[in-house]
Amino acid sequence: MLELPGVTLCCIDTAHPELALRALRRSASLVRFARTLLLTDATAAIPGIDVRPIASLASRDEYSRFVLKQLLRYIETDHVLLVQWDGYVVHPDAWRDDFLACDYLGAKWFWHDASQNVGNGGFSLRSRKLLQALQDERIRLSGAEDETICRVFRPLLEKEHGVRFGSETLADAFAFEAAYPVRPTFGFHGLFNFCRVMADEELAGLVPLFTAEIARSPQLLQLGRNCVALGQWRAAEAIFRCILDADPRHAEAATRLSAAARHTAAGPRVGRNDPCPCGSGKRYKHCHGASSASSQATDAPEQRLSAAIALHRGGADDDKATAESIYREILDADPGNATARHFLGVLHYQRGEIAAALPLLESAAAARPGEAEFHNNLGLALAAADRDAEAVARYRSALALRPDHALAWNNLGLALQAQNLVHEAIDAYRRALAIDPAFARARWNLSLALLLDRQFAEGWLEYDARLALPELGRNRHLLPGTLWDGSALARRTLLVTVEQGLGDALQFARYAAALAAAGVRCLIRCSSALAPLLETVPGVAGVSLESEPLPRYDAYVPLLSLPRILGTGPDTIPASVPYITIAEEHRAAARAVFARKPPGRRIGLRWAGNPAYANDRNRSMTFSAVAPLVGVEGTAWFSLQDGEAAKQLAPQVSDRVVPLPAGTPLVDTAALVAELDLIVTSDTAIAHLAGALAKPVWVIVPFAPDWRWELGRDDSPWYPTMRLFRPPRPRDFASAVAQIRRELERVGAP
Repeated sequence: MLELPGVTLCCIDTAHPELALRALRRSASLVRFARTLLLTDATAAIPGIDVRPIASLASRDEYSRFVLKQLLRYIETDHVLLVQWDGYVVHPDAWRDDFLACDYLGAKWFWHDASQNVGNGGFSLRSRKLLQALQDERIRLSGAEDETICRVFRPLLEKEHGVRFGSETLADAFAFEAAYPVRPTFGFHGLFNFCRVMADEELAGLVPLFTAEIARSPQLLQLGRNCVALGQWRAAEAIFRCILDADPRHAEAATRLSAAARHTAAGPRVGRNDPCPCGSGKRYKHCHGASSASSQATDAPEQRLSAAIALHRGGADDDKATAESIYREILDADPGNATARHFLGVLHYQRGEIAAALPLLESAAAARPGEAEFHNNLGLALAAADRDAEAVARYRSALALRPDHALAWNNLGLALQAQNLVHEAIDAYRRALAIDPAFARARWNLSLALLLDRQFAEGWLEYDARLALPELGRNRHLLPGTLWDGSALARRTLLVTVEQGLGDALQFARYAAALAAAGVRCLIRCSSALAPLLETVPGVAGVSLESEPLPRYDAYVPLLSLPRILGTGPDTIPASVPYITIAEEHRAAARAVFARKPPGRRIGLRWAGNPAYANDRNRSMTFSAVAPLVGVEGTAWFSLQDGEAAKQLAPQVSDRVVPLPAGTPLVDTAALVAELDLIVTSDTAIAHLAGALAKPVWVIVPFAPDWRWELGRDDSPWYPTMRLFRPPRPRDFASAVAQIRRELERVGAP
């Protein structure tokens, strides 16, 4: 028997005590721990288990706060194996002593980036050192407790407390949750995985212990589906009956129960090498098994399909390629297999192959109209094809089947907002968050919709959800020391960290003036490209380059949190311009460029932004789309375009458009902007730069605009010199360009 004298086995549970006891006993039957501990609101004595009373935990947040701040007082060993009722030890021989070199180890989250994808907390090994570090008052619950530890506050725990998180290799050997392992692991987590670790009869017998809350959970529904895929018919029948007891109108459960009951009534499955139940004395494969080979063959695709889906969800490119091969193999034999068609369509969608994805997803949803996820995923593909009204209909179909589908509510909000139905979108995001309050992406989307609707007070508050999203620099702005909350900081140093894109840094740097007016010494930490511009902003005492060590400071704050802290409302936007200046030597160099062109209006042109931006297709154009402007009489055109899009300048217009030299530093581009008469752009970074320099700038904004451009106006409260041009339809850039040309011809010199 495996001996772990330095590890306490612990479960915290006040909602499912019988199931929690079962998980503890299963683990303790395979491993001798220093102590087996149950923290619950029950007080009964249980042989072999140390039961300690705690107050009832009524929510996930209460559980998470307990783990973060109170578990320490109950743990005396160097490590604790923290399990939940749906996770326990399954393979003690998979134990590795180097697990104990970690302060935190849990199964991988395959949906997160590789730098921070180890951390599932439902079956996790944690050191006492970690539990002590979590008492740091700066560490507060942000989402689930495992996300709080392993993602939100991981940099702080590593840098200041020396906490060591397990590697992917160790995580793969330690436990599995969302992705089924390729080799045995020490343990697992997840109700939907019960079919992987227990036999059909055992699982069927466990179902009566499930509460009504469990019966309504998507995890139990997925477990039922998995049981079907693995041919565990008795368990499947019990599970779908349990779901229907809690929700008699559950269409999928009713359909699947009927199929499971038919299989159960047909009798127990017999192995091909077992004696045939007919009593002939022959092996089953040589008797009745020979005549039922076709029925066995029909089970094999289900198992292969289940394996393919597990590989697909694993996320690795090689695994997805294998999954695709299996999907196609199954469809070759059974073209009507809706599940294989659906997941093959999902693969195409994930690769951006929308034309290939749509017919697969549409036919699968038609064949399985009661499958909510089929409608949701079809909605995603329709939205990617700019068929937003149809996407809305599909999301509503998914929600009619599963009203608790938080992801579908969020997706519905996005599709509504893409049609500028902002109030309906806000309602959809709120519905998603009512179901899953820790859904950071829905909270971020809600913030953008609220700001677009000029609901600034709540919008700025929810806007902090950006700091939990990986694509917006999750944890990058978590620094040592005090995160500023707006408290008095006169005559002390505040380090302001820039975030997101260049445009955001240029737009919000203006808040340094308000900080300085309050007596704060403001340092801005930014890239070397931005430094020559931001150091000229009033109120900026100095610039700290991101490539250099951190300077001394008394507190820090992410730049885009300043509007919330300083209470910016629709009528209090600080819009005094210019607030960026360009050194004379740079401006002189820009004027030398202009000297080579004949007199006339000097107009700068930029038609494309950062292609990595998620919504770039609704913002960036090709040069051919803006080429009609170049024909306006009496104008000299200067390209402000860099990157690959700069190569679109055709040789035949070289005499009419002066190209921007490759590799031009941002400060020199800014000098050109400062010397131009007008800037026309669809790229928001140049728009913010021109606005901050108080230069006339005409911006082509998307049909469904970013929050800062608001709806239904042709000016900007952030920049007095800005004018907005709005396409009447998504990506109808031609209409916006035609309007700009008419205006250039009408107004003459701006």
